[in-house]
Amino acid sequence: SFIFKEMLSGSIYRILQKRATLAGLGKVKPHDLRRTFATTMLANGCDVFVLQRAMGHASVNTTSMYDYRSETQRKEICRALPIG
Repeated sequence: SFIFKEMLSGSIYRILQKRATLAGLGKVKPHDLRRTFATTMLANGCDVFVLQRAMGHASVNTTSMYDYRSETQRKEICRALPIG
């Protein structure tokens, strides 16, 4: 059984690069994981204020910068609103 107590940022970067290469993704940065997490959560209906807390942001404005959904996805969300 292996238990992580602390991991250096360089170690995380190397592990991520190795896995990305094996998956054929090319160069990936650790921060890409945060962007993917945030965008996926928002695309699946997560409230931005809940996501803000999960990501440890002081401001919801910071969290909103992680929204990488396409314009098409945004339009679909708006059309799905129960208005009128």
